[in-house]
Amino acid sequence: MAEQAEVVVDSSVAVKWFSEEEGTDKALELRDRHVSGTIAIWVSQSLYFEVVNALRFNPDYDAKKLSNAMGFLLNLHLRTASMDRKLLSRAGEIAYDGGVTIYDAAPLALAEAKKTFCVTADEDTQYMKLKQKGYPIKLL
Repeated sequence: MAEQAEVVVDSSVAVKWFSEEEGTDKALELRDRHVSGTIAIWVSQSLYFEVVNALRFNPDYDAKKLSNAMGFLLNLHLRTASMDRKLLSRAGEIAYDGGVTIYDAAPLALAEAKKTFCVTADEDTQYMKLKQKGYPIKLL
């Protein structure tokens, strides 16, 4: 039996699972592949806070809809990596090197650790800055 493919997604992809915007179809396809078991999606612990924060400020959401979305997100059983010293230290190095936040760098550090790539929908802040430096990142 072949090993299951693994990818890391950042919050810009996960938010699209809950709001209709450009790229939502591709994000949902990736999510559905995880649900069907053809790939495993890894995330950093911070993804949950980033998604809930983004949805909190989405005018289409209220407290009840937000709570339902978070229940759905947790029920996806994403593979969640704990932030240990090594991973957080590497995220710091990437953040300084790429000129991005620790939040943006953490999924890249995780992707490196898992020997895979990070999928982002954030072309300007993450993809453009980090791809040119050779980090394992792909645009949704």
